[in-house]
Amino acid sequence: MKLSNLALTLMIASTSSTAMADESKPFRWGIGLAAVAQDQGYTDVGNETVVVPVVAIEYGNFSLLGPRANYKLYQSENFELSASAQLRMDGYEEDDGDIFKGMEDRDMAFDAGFEAEIDTSFGEFGLELMHDLTSTHEGFEFSASYGIPFRLEKGRVVPYISANYQSDKMVDYYYGVRAEEATASRQFYEPDAATSFEIGISSDWYFGRGKHMIKADISYSAYGSEIKDSPLVDKSGSTQLLLGYVYVF
Repeated sequence: MKLSNLALTLMIASTSSTAMADESKPFRWGIGLAAVAQDQGYTDVGNETVVVPVVAIEYGNFSLLGPRANYKLYQSENFELSASAQLRMDGYEEDDGDIFKGMEDRDMAFDAGFEAEIDTSFGEFGLELMHDLTSTHEGFEFSASYGIPFRLEKGRVVPYISANYQSDKMVDYYYGVRAEEATASRQFYEPDAATSFEIGISSDWYFGRGKHMIKADISYSAYGSEIKDSPLVDKSGSTQLLLGYVYVF
């Protein structure tokens, strides 16, 4: 099972905006490890834990962070607009579970688009639009999020909610069943677009003058009906846990 990009994106984005934010040093980089445990909801597949390396590089307005690259197009005190690109690590292989036997693999994709972040006195708002550049799923995803940061002596905790709209082509690629893949126990399924809702808590902790960062996150995503009704899925959502460490040079 391929690793979802959400947890790793949360980790590297936090590293960029906090521990690596230092205008007096135009080039910084960090390296570490992240352990991600998640259940994507596919039938009889269950929970999967993966340990992955994390590399973070920042130079001026450009950052390359794990599977994601960003370039800041505009930045003010409370608003930031960036062009973004990322490797979408969703999908599965035929041998990941019995439910996928006789199906073609669903591959990773390379998505690109724009994201905006707005900081206010009552929370942080985010908007993001990403589209497939590799003609893999040929779709797009639009996300809107809201979080309330609580700053502590050695870190911060951010409860957040988000809504994620995935186009019909994207949902069909990862959760649909093609006519040639249909069986008596796995019917043909061609879904429309779906909106999933996510709730979670993201936390970051810093030690040694910001050189050491520990991240611990937990989230639950409630699937839209078009995903829940897929014959490949037997759960109403997915749970994800992340624990990571980064050393910033």
